[in-house]
Amino acid sequence: MDDQYVQEHSELEETKESIPTEPVLVTEFDPKRRELAIAYTRTARRYSIRLMIISFIISIGVLLSKATVLFRDLLNEYSIENPYIIVGIFFIVGFFIVNIAELPVSFYLHSRLSRRYGLSKLTNKRWLLRYVKGNIVGFLISFPLFEGFYWLLRTFPDIWWFWATLILILFTLIFSNLVPIIILPLFFKFDPLEDTHPELSAELVEMTQHIGIKITRAFIWRIGEIATTSNAALLGLGNTRRIIIADTMLDKYTTNEIKWILAHEIGHYKHHDFWKKIAIISFTTFLIFLLTHLMFTPLATVFGYSSVIGDVSGIPVIGLCFWVLSFIIDIPSLWYSRKQEAATDDFASSIIMDPFVAKSLFIKMADQNLSDIDPPWWEKLFFMSHPSISERIREVEKNIEHSDT
Repeated sequence: MDDQYVQEHSELEETKESIPTEPVLVTEFDPKRRELAIAYTRTARRYSIRLMIISFIISIGVLLSKATVLFRDLLNEYSIENPYIIVGIFFIVGFFIVNIAELPVSFYLHSRLSRRYGLSKLTNKRWLLRYVKGNIVGFLISFPLFEGFYWLLRTFPDIWWFWATLILILFTLIFSNLVPIIILPLFFKFDPLEDTHPELSAELVEMTQHIGIKITRAFIWRIGEIATTSNAALLGLGNTRRIIIADTMLDKYTTNEIKWILAHEIGHYKHHDFWKKIAIISFTTFLIFLLTHLMFTPLATVFGYSSVIGDVSGIPVIGLCFWVLSFIIDIPSLWYSRKQEAATDDFASSIIMDPFVAKSLFIKMADQNLSDIDPPWWEKLFFMSHPSISERIREVEKNIEHSDT
């Protein structure tokens, strides 16, 4: 698909968006958006596979070259022996090398994928500013975690995996609270939904309270300034829990479609999926840390690294363990996640009982976000946390057939 084709269809979509219309349910995909989605997802998939292969080769190259050992020795030659300073320097140097290497990759994804296919509205300058801001936030979060991780390795070399798991659980809980009130507002604007859509806000809050979830605020998620995609979510814990709805949904989706997607999110809370996810993360993290602990010494010996796990020069060995174990353990984790998503689809359909609403919602979101409605089996198995759009629609169609009989 050439650039002219993409540009023509992007301009067509912009023209459509400029004409205000009352949202209605749909029953068929837009053929032009499907054609565009196929081109987009195929291009993105090819690039992702190449990038994974290149990243793996580079990682193996760093491991075999023992560059980190040479760098540690260089620091020691300059009489830098304080472990906190050495770990900090390793992190800073590694962070900047990785981000400089990722910059052209990320820019390609922005310019040749997101912008080319009309999913991003960001200029190159605005994109770069957001990229830098994201890296600053990532640095401020990651640096103390990295230092703390290696402090555990040095202080508790035999049981670090136990303490690291507990700390990660605590961090996950704290971070879940901070995301909606601190992290997301750094990158997006949020306005009270009641200011512009008071009736919709009241209906959504009433629905959540009727189901048994205490939520008092709903917000407009201002995605439209930077992208054409859409989504909605229920974020936070306790007092930080809130409804967020992308502004790109408000004029294109019916009230019942918005209520259905919110009911889906509420279903996760009703099914205690958050705490189940915490339990799964805790178990898989514990398993990865423990197996890494058991594998580190023999692997370090094979590759010629120090057998002292607290030596930061051995990070390529730890990274190899994390990557392989995570890849394997993610397969059953993703399978269970797909089961949870299917269950919450059923829950949402029990709240918004018109099956045509869910089908229309899936069709609109797939077309708007240029989603692959029927990805290959390997992508589902290794990467997808949700059932495919075609699978979700088939379940809805079964409900439609059942309701007609």
